[in-house]
Amino acid sequence: MRLKKVKLVLGFLMIAILFTGCIGVDRSFRGIRDYVLASSESQFDKEFEFSFGAVTIGMAEIAINFADVEEPIDEILSEINSVQVGIYNSSSEEKFKSNFEELNFLTNKMKNAGWDCIVRSVDKNDMAAVFVRIHEDELNQLFVIAINEDEIVLAEVLGNLNKVIEIAIREKGLDFAMGN
Repeated sequence: MRLKKVKLVLGFLMIAILFTGCIGVDRSFRGIRDYVLASSESQFDKEFEFSFGAVTIGMAEIAINFADVEEPIDEILSEINSVQVGIYNSSSEEKFKSNFEELNFLTNKMKNAGWDCIVRSVDKNDMAAVFVRIHEDELNQLFVIAINEDEIVLAEVLGNLNKVIEIAIREKGLDFAMGN
């Protein structure tokens, strides 16, 4: 009977460890999400949200090691601690209309929360911004907000992003393919 209890406890611990960080997004992400959704005059509904923690990313690294890929994906993944993504679809008749004032307001709100904006763009009904946090001269957080009339996409990456950039430049140089 005692062995059965030990196995049961170990089983629960294993499940808790394996699935840590892959259920939902954290409080900080939810706060930014709530602000972005509330600041829009359009109504957006959650399509999905997810978070991958270190264990899930580590399992992905193991799977990639078995695949025959030329890109250094496993090396990049080893530098990532967590990834959070949320996609929200428009459900209202009134479509989102981007403007530079709204982007400035969002940028100021993020700045007050400790984020630095490195890229922002408004084009017709599309708006995007990339924010970073640097701690002790290390880039360790990146947050992307992309909004158009049909959806809002939020993504956050935590990890040693200086090393990720170093790997990308080492492998591809500065010759990145750019979209049209």
